[in-house]
Amino acid sequence: MKKGIYILCIALGLISGACTDWLTVQPKTTIVAENLYTTDAGVEQALNGMYILLKTSVYNPSGIMGGAGFAETLAATWTNVGNDLNKHVYNMNNEKMGDLFDGAFMGLYSIISNATPLIDGVEKNKELLSEEVYNIVKGEALAIRACIHLDLIRLWGPMPTKVDGTKAYLPYVTEYSTAKYNYHTYEEYMEKLFADLDEAEALLKKSDPILNLPANNVASGSTKWLKRQCHFNYYGVLGLQSRAHLWYGDKEEALRYAKMVKEAENTDGTPKFTLGDQELFNSFGDGAWDGTMYPEHLCGVDVAEVFDYNKSAFGGTNVKVEMTNMAFPFLELYDNNTNDLRFQVWIYTFRYPFSVTCRKYESMRPDTRSASTSMPVVRLSEMYLTIMECGTLTEANAAYEEFCTARKITYVPLSEGDRKERVTREFIKELMAEGQNFFTYKRNEVKRMFNQPEDSKDCDVEQYVLPLPPKEF
Repeated sequence: MKKGIYILCIALGLISGACTDWLTVQPKTTIVAENLYTTDAGVEQALNGMYILLKTSVYNPSGIMGGAGFAETLAATWTNVGNDLNKHVYNMNNEKMGDLFDGAFMGLYSIISNATPLIDGVEKNKELLSEEVYNIVKGEALAIRACIHLDLIRLWGPMPTKVDGTKAYLPYVTEYSTAKYNYHTYEEYMEKLFADLDEAEALLKKSDPILNLPANNVASGSTKWLKRQCHFNYYGVLGLQSRAHLWYGDKEEALRYAKMVKEAENTDGTPKFTLGDQELFNSFGDGAWDGTMYPEHLCGVDVAEVFDYNKSAFGGTNVKVEMTNMAFPFLELYDNNTNDLRFQVWIYTFRYPFSVTCRKYESMRPDTRSASTSMPVVRLSEMYLTIMECGTLTEANAAYEEFCTARKITYVPLSEGDRKERVTREFIKELMAEGQNFFTYKRNEVKRMFNQPEDSKDCDVEQYVLPLPPKEF
């Protein structure tokens, strides 16, 4: 137990420690690596330490990639943020803005600083570990490292259609060192990212119990690997593959992976994952809620110990994040359809019509009767949207019809002429307050974000490609 607490302190220390260059953070785990990575229990503890970092600082409704954090503010979802992020004014001479960028940049790279020695340590001691532990721990660590790198390149890297092939954008870190890391071109960076995802996919396919158990299984079949949807499991990796290939512009691979997830089945032939619908919400009963639609989660992070809705920027009468000071723009976004399931369960009008807030994370409070405290990283609905964007028109409309039924919206077939615009709009509605929509806008070169302040500039390279933080110079 003491060893576990020690590892926890090491992990948290990486967030609070100061450094002259965020990319030369030396993981203190090196001093115990010789012993830590030689047993199943040791590598499992190290992996748990990574998840503590993830849920504390990154994948948390209030974290860097959460619904009220850095990435979501860039998507102009919130109107009362107290800084210029939602206006895309990145003044690095402003101390407050510089600190925001430094914190986000370091917070993401500190996860990688934990993942890399774990990956190396597990490989070095492969013969000392059980096959299951080796496959799952290394697979999850590789998936986490790839996911964080994908978030970094989508934030600080180029717009996918405007890549400078000669420019070195960011480091893709696959080893830890006290020396400064080399920056990579976009192609070099993405090649390394796909290599990590490919290896993670292969390893998890061998041993992940989610392949043989229902996705939401928490008790039977395996006493070691519970709540797989709260981990970077095999299907989460497939979802990340689809997301990364879509960003890269390889629609064929993005579609292939999205269909693998959508068509996945349990051993009894039932779907592995299902879209959230009205029946799901009826099943909760009075007083219960799950705005994140846990049955859709391909992977996520359990934030029960670190996030309380009632004490957050989302909760109660102390709401610190508002979508808009008027409800009408949101009615317009949802095509004036207040029956849309997402409008009904995610959008909350507080003192209507003067302000609109989000109740997506309302289940994450001590007094709720919902069991879901998972911050989604990838959801099934994203795979449906990817099929709608990348598939043949027949495939796209088949997926769209299912999607419309689940979300209680009228099905009107997509055409080649309107598909891009309509699917982009569904991405915005679907991924709101999950830290993903800045990337929706950036990938599709959207000039004006929904809810973007009127006194801000149209979005292009200057707004979509973030400057490096002050402490990285």
